[in-house]
Amino acid sequence: MTQLKRESPLPLYHQLKEYLVERVENGEFPADKPLPTELEIINQFSISRATVRRAMHDLEVDGYIRRIPGKGTFILRTKIKRGLSRLTSFSEDMAEHGQVVTSKLLDFDKRVPPARVTEKLGVPTDHEVTYIQRLRLVDDVPIALNISYLSLPEGTFIELCELENVASLWSLLEQKNIPIIEADKSIESASADEESALLLEMPAGAPLLVVKGIVYTTGHVPVEYHKVISCGDRYRYSLHLDR
Repeated sequence: MTQLKRESPLPLYHQLKEYLVERVENGEFPADKPLPTELEIINQFSISRATVRRAMHDLEVDGYIRRIPGKGTFILRTKIKRGLSRLTSFSEDMAEHGQVVTSKLLDFDKRVPPARVTEKLGVPTDHEVTYIQRLRLVDDVPIALNISYLSLPEGTFIELCELENVASLWSLLEQKNIPIIEADKSIESASADEESALLLEMPAGAPLLVVKGIVYTTGHVPVEYHKVISCGDRYRYSLHLDR
């Protein structure tokens, strides 16, 4: 599209926003580079400054751009896409997009989980499970905090060195003959508290996506309860449905 459709029922600012989003997503406007100036966009599309500013406002709210007074408007990192139509790990999804995943281990121990987690895992209220907290990075950029409670079969253990040498926790479980078969998940929004904001390198109060889930191995036996806290402006889920 080189011109906006003035006969369209869609407002001009919305058409302009979609035009710019498409070019951000296809890499024509790369991350951390400036967008064309307001005047350049006004001249290209013969639209008002108010229309341009409304489109820019919506892009900023959606996490695509950052406006810096006196310097310009800059593209933020395009949002990472994850599908919901099949069960895959974070590492597998990122590898499909050609992106490098690394993890920083923040906490690893045995502990009694909260009551809601013991209920989901089907363990006694005083039973200790393996607790893992990791910061997930994509191309060295913090993307998500991953908290896992693991109810492992008797005689199965995870060592610190194993976690430090693998990107995917699910791959490690499968190496230990614990195949990941199915999962139940929920997705909700939240705001970053001071701790998550610091780790994810974002302002306190910024939007987050929170995915909570219970993962099952063979026989519908729960093996992991996880909570994944993701940057709302760097991450999104996609869904394909057939009828």
